[in-house]
Amino acid sequence: MKHYYLIVDTETTYTRNEQDTVADFGAIIVDRDNNFYDYLGVLVAEEACKNFHFALGNQKEIQKKYRNLVAAGKRTTESISFINDWLGMVHAKYSPVLTAYNIGFDMGKCRNTGIYLDLFTQRFCLWGASKASICITPEYAEFCNENMLYTPSGRLSTKAESVSMFIDPTLPPEPHTALEDARDYESIILHNLIHSPASRAKILELGKGSPTAKWMQNYF
Repeated sequence: MKHYYLIVDTETTYTRNEQDTVADFGAIIVDRDNNFYDYLGVLVAEEACKNFHFALGNQKEIQKKYRNLVAAGKRTTESISFINDWLGMVHAKYSPVLTAYNIGFDMGKCRNTGIYLDLFTQRFCLWGASKASICITPEYAEFCNENMLYTPSGRLSTKAESVSMFIDPTLPPEPHTALEDARDYESIILHNLIHSPASRAKILELGKGSPTAKWMQNYF
């Protein structure tokens, strides 16, 4: 039986509370060999007019970046119902395992927006799996030390950008746009985990959350 994975990434609005919403939604369907089967990269019609999260940088530069994506035909603006229809379609066609680099964050913001990820009952955190596998190796520690990749508290960085560039040092810095981050960075991490080697069950175990974690619950 062929196994598929749905990798989701989001860029969000910022309202200084937990009700931030998804402005840029990206998702890809891949198999264990990182072959791509479907994708979606859209600005959320109901939300993209708001300010994007401050962590992405200057608002004018963010707006310019997305205007360029739209002009290049790499983004359209679609409704929440359009996104949910696409998710329903890939669920029926591929029955994929859901993952995201910080799945608790992404699922929370999708729920705030009305984007329905809860139908994917098999899910795991790609960040958690990375920290339990890739990031504990001496080679990863050496890479971070050589490239000064640390958190503000002085620990080794476990950001998706750091982990993906450890796997493929030729990668440029992450663009911090949803589809491109999922496709060009997070898929590389998933592929590395799958071929560690690790069984599907092992990856799910590495990336599982606490049973009480919000992202582990089905809200709908």
